[in-house]
Amino acid sequence: MKPKSLVVAIALAGISVAGSITPALADSSREQTRSAASGLVIGAVAGGPIGAFTGAVLGGEIFGRLFEQRRVNKGLAVQVAELTGELDLAHTRHAQKDQVITALNQDLDKVLAIQSSTAKSQQLSVQFRTASDVLEPQYEAELEQVAHALRRNKDATVTLAGFADRRGDDRFNQALSEKRVRGIKRFLVKNGVNSKQIIGTAFGETRPLDSAESLESNFFDRRVVVELKLDIDRELATR
Repeated sequence: MKPKSLVVAIALAGISVAGSITPALADSSREQTRSAASGLVIGAVAGGPIGAFTGAVLGGEIFGRLFEQRRVNKGLAVQVAELTGELDLAHTRHAQKDQVITALNQDLDKVLAIQSSTAKSQQLSVQFRTASDVLEPQYEAELEQVAHALRRNKDATVTLAGFADRRGDDRFNQALSEKRVRGIKRFLVKNGVNSKQIIGTAFGETRPLDSAESLESNFFDRRVVVELKLDIDRELATR
């Protein structure tokens, strides 16, 4: 018999013998079944029917485990790749978040610097005629700007401090300074400001700008000082 025919015959004989173990391999995994067939042929070529039987058993056991492990390894590799991608994405998002926080902190620093440098300049002195609480038209445009700022910043407040000069009765001057404060408050409320944002106080003639009374000092004492305060949360400002 020719060598090739001999190999085929041996392989067929091995398959026939291995048929008796088929039920035992019925419960094995797909990888083990495929490996058992491969091992049977290899065993048949190497050692005849006995080799076929041994090859089938060992192939199903060893090669099956190898095939199964390779499948598991591929699955793990895919999971590792996915986790690596998610981790890279998380790092990217974290870096972007840090950039946003840095930018916000820089903007806050600018706001605090502006507020600190302009706190004293955010005052408007509204002057009045003698014994009058009538708001002069030239102040309306500036008070409208104050109202606009208060409408846009609900946490902001405005303080109205009313004064009078020293001529006349002190009780009259006290009442007059109160009327001046109420007049400006009405103007702001009419322009959309929440009354809760307005804090009014009247001092009458008790706080003159100059100790020496004169025509000029009396003019500047007839006033309401409007001070706009854009409050920032203390914890935020001292972060």
